[in-house]
This record gives sequence, C-alpha cells and structure tokens, in this order.
Amino acid sequence: QGAGFFLAGTTTARRRAGNEKAEIHWPFAPYPSSVAASNWLGLPNPGDPVVAQRLAGLERIPGCPVGASVAADPELAGEERMTALIRGLEAYTEAGADFLEVNESCPNTGEDPAEESRELEELGRRLERIRQGFLERPDRPPVVVKLSCDTDPAVVPEVVDRLLDEGFDGVNFGNTSTAYERRRGAVAASDRPLYDYFTTTFGGGVSGRPLKEDSLRLAAAAAEQRERRAPGREFHVVRTGGIEDAADVRRSLDAGVSLVQWYTGYFQAFAAAGHELYLELYDELLLAD
Repeated sequence: QGAGFFLAGTTTARRRAGNEKAEIHWPFAPYPSSVAASNWLGLPNPGDPVVAQRLAGLERIPGCPVGASVAADPELAGEERMTALIRGLEAYTEAGADFLEVNESCPNTGEDPAEESRELEELGRRLERIRQGFLERPDRPPVVVKLSCDTDPAVVPEVVDRLLDEGFDGVNFGNTSTAYERRRGAVAASDRPLYDYFTTTFGGGVSGRPLKEDSLRLAAAAAEQRERRAPGREFHVVRTGGIEDAADVRRSLDAGVSLVQWYTGYFQAFAAAGHELYLELYDELLLAD
C-alpha cells in the first residue's frame, strides 16, 4: 500500500489465548462516530518464536522496514520474566527484524506521586536489565520503548534521559488509555452507551481520536528533551494515538516526531480510500507543503 514501515505485535514469550468474559472472546468495540475503539484482548498471540519465524519468511518490500513489538509475559515474574523478554528480542533479531519495540505500560497517570516514583524505579530496573542482556550486543537492531498515552508529561524528560543513558534508540508515545472518564468527553454522544458498557464491563484500553492531543503533547515533550540532550546519535520519537490524516502527520513532524504509527485511524482511512489510502495521504502532505 505504500506504508513507510510495518510493526508486528505485540507478542510474548509463550502463547497466550487472550481474554474472555461474559462469553465474549477477545472483547473489542469500535466507536464509529468517534474514530475510536476499545479492546480487552489480553495480548493473544502464538508466542515470540512462532511470530519471529513468520517474519523471517515474510517477503520484504524495499524501503519498508519491518519491526516487532515484544512485551514481558504477564504470567512470569522476576528474572524469569526479563530473561524470557530478552529471548524474544533475540529471536526477532535472528529473524532479521529491522527494529524492535519493547511494549511497556508504565508510568501511568501521575495522580499518586509515590506510586509514580515506584513505577519509574521499576521501569528503570527493567531498562537496565534489557541493556545488560541485549542492548550491548553489537549485532542488534534499533530498539524503542513504547509507553502509555496516560503518562504524566512531567516525567517525560526523566524517561527520555533514562532511555538515552541505557542506550535505547527511541521512545513511542504511546499505548492505549485506561483513563476512561478523561477520554469520555471525546467520545460522540451516539457512541457513549457502548463506551460506558464496555469500559464498565471489560475495562481494556481506549484507542483512536480521544488520544490525539495527549499523544502529540507527550511526543513533543520527548522530542524537546532529545534536543536538549543532543545525544549525538539517532534517537527516534514515535507518535501513536489519534493519527487519522495528513494534518496529524504534519503536526507530528513539526513537533520533532520521527515516525508516525496508526491503527484505529488506519482502518478509518482504509474504509474511505481502500488500498489507495497512503497515496491520498502523501498527496495531501505534498499539497500542504
């Protein structure tokens, strides 16, 4: 279709069947009038080794890097959990992935300073373990870390500094949101009954337009901190959340974002333009320039 890159994800060390509740397997709900969605899928996937093997056999398109997103297995703990995560990164490296993403979910809302501090400390320990176990490999691909769109903007400089110090190659803001009441105002009135039912019954993460402003704010803050640090090497800021059209891409680039990633907005664009969605997107960007 003409995408600039493709990210497969997210996988874990072992196969996961995903979530089921109220006799619904992999709960998901689109909010069509809001260009948004909710999901409580539970990371269903066949495991890092299986997907790595699939990527190894994928026919590549020149100029379109293929990456893989890896998360720590929630059913493991401690050193076993981190060792399994690093094995996943190694499996994708051996499969020829062009870049890797470590899918993290904290820090979150910043409502409790003590809790936020604890989460930052735990995140720092995990990042250090990944550096020791993987980032020091000379043959590794670039690795970015994906964080929540609920991240407190005040901690972004500290997070970027830690990522730079540990040798990571970028940060992605961000993952879906669990701040349901905060996002509700961006949900169309016609979609709110379903939104309220889903978030009350299943919880899960909110994606799409309700995250638009926060994803831009967080990504811009990360880009600003990168410029302040002037690391002297590549460190990419990725923006995910609420990307719908050329205007969103342009705002991202103007804010210093290196890469723009979409999912919910992609399907909205695909419904309107089909396989020519990227052609239309790039034409709009050229006209804007």
